[in-house]
Amino acid sequence: MVDHFAKLGVDRRPWLDIEQLKQRFHQLSIEIHPDHSLDDADDVKIEHQREFVSINSAFQCLSDTKLRVRHLLELERGRASENVQSVPAEMTGWFTEISLVCSKVDLFLKKKEEQDSPILQAALMEEGILLNDEVSEMHQKLQIELIKINEALKSLNPQWDQIGEDPVRRLEKLPLVELDSIGQRLSFWVKWSSQLGDRSSRLMF
Repeated sequence: MVDHFAKLGVDRRPWLDIEQLKQRFHQLSIEIHPDHSLDDADDVKIEHQREFVSINSAFQCLSDTKLRVRHLLELERGRASENVQSVPAEMTGWFTEISLVCSKVDLFLKKKEEQDSPILQAALMEEGILLNDEVSEMHQKLQIELIKINEALKSLNPQWDQIGEDPVRRLEKLPLVELDSIGQRLSFWVKWSSQLGDRSSRLMF
């Protein structure tokens, strides 16, 4: 299993400073960028290209909160994380509310697409604006929850800092159950945020 944290030379942590991560990525990219090996032998060029792709993959993973949490869990447990399909009990209210908003938008978009009259299409504009306001309000609420998730991840960092690379009873000492729970909630927040963003963009046209 590839360790993206090790690949970028950063400590394993649930939360990372994205700006510092970007700086680290750019520093490594400059050092091994394929353009710098134009005069090297073919095997060296190939190796630099592979390393560049590998570092880029590591950055893409660690800069995405959902992917980073999943990757960290997989590294610590030594196995792939299971995809959770069911919504956690504490999030069922959110699921119902978001599903209702999305359904309303989908019905409106279908009605709009089936309307051939330019005059009647224009008449639907006000309804579309109100719906978009509703979607935007819900989307903003989700962004607040994502901020809370970030803070929760940040609060777990000290426990990884304390254990460092110590392998002794690592699985027992690290709060992996808590991290897994956060990761599950994060997965749904990101999914729902994407769904709302998609509806909002479709309402704009």
